[in-house]
Amino acid sequence: MSEERPVLLYFWASWCGVCRFTTPAVARLAAEGENVMTVALRSGDDAEVARWLARKGVDFPVINDANGALSAGWEISVTPTLVVVSQGRVVFTTSGWTSYWGMKLRLWWAKTF
Repeated sequence: MSEERPVLLYFWASWCGVCRFTTPAVARLAAEGENVMTVALRSGDDAEVARWLARKGVDFPVINDANGALSAGWEISVTPTLVVVSQGRVVFTTSGWTSYWGMKLRLWWAKTF
């Protein structure tokens, strides 16, 4: 992950219905080399999260926030939530469904401006 490029933080949950539509787009961005870090919110222990990712065929970096403390620190209470951080500051936050192109545009905007 490059500190020189914006990072997309994706807060999701295995029990989140909307996340099933957002997760493939996030995985695609990660596969394309974008800076992506994901946070699994209250989705079980590490083994459960790994099994869920394997079942869905998803391969992206994930931090397991089993008790919700990390998400609470970011004031995240809804999944999915996307946060774009650039040069140490939050430049975009959105909750709910977002398309691949919506995410890609936010990352481009953060790189450009």
